[in-house]
Amino acid sequence: MQRLIAALGFALAWMSCAAGVAGAEMTAREVTALMFRAERGRPVNLAGKDLSGLDLAGIDFKGAVLDGANLYGADLTGANLSGAKLRRARLDRATLIGADFSDADLSDASVLRPNNFPTMTGTSSAPPPRFTGTSLVNANLNGRFDGVDFRGADLTSAFLGPRDPREEVLITPMMQLRGADFSGASLRGADLALNDIQSAKFTGANLEGANLREARLDGADFRNARISGANLAGATQAGARFEGVVGAARAKGLVAVQP
Repeated sequence: MQRLIAALGFALAWMSCAAGVAGAEMTAREVTALMFRAERGRPVNLAGKDLSGLDLAGIDFKGAVLDGANLYGADLTGANLSGAKLRRARLDRATLIGADFSDADLSDASVLRPNNFPTMTGTSSAPPPRFTGTSLVNANLNGRFDGVDFRGADLTSAFLGPRDPREEVLITPMMQLRGADFSGASLRGADLALNDIQSAKFTGANLEGANLREARLDGADFRNARISGANLAGATQAGARFEGVVGAARAKGLVAVQP
């Protein structure tokens, strides 16, 4: 009886873990065939489709419409999603190693605890995902994004880090953004509180009204950024650079501004 109970418990646990990937509406082969036949300028419409758990590595999506699509746990290694429409899409637990989201629209998307690196140490030569010029307005991101390229991205009102203590993302107590590049990005009203953002680049970025409370900002580069209304209270700022910032007098918790 005890063995039976244990077996049932294991089965239920497995079913719970697999719930996010059990309902794919298409096969990877079907998606691959669609994208192969697609023409640029005439994007395939997969809005709202459940593509969870599929192996979609290396596919050129040719600007496909994936608004509201469920890509939970999908393998998007090396996929070309540049210019794609992914508004309200779910990419939680997806493998995004080397995926290109440049100029894509991920407004209101959820990208929680994706696999962005092939190793735990991040020392592999495989590149992390790219979000250059991507729209991430109101998006929720969490996990390890060290060194990720967000140059020119629009992260207005985005939430970076654990959001709901009831969710599984609580396993990741802070978002890791060490060395991430936000140069020229818009982070107006974005919430980056409590995260590890050491040595990240914010040169020329718009951080007006952003929440950086108690974040680790050591060595970060904020030169020529706009920081009016930003909250840096309790944030560590050793070695951080703030030359030429605009709105320093209206920023909260700024330790010092170099002339």
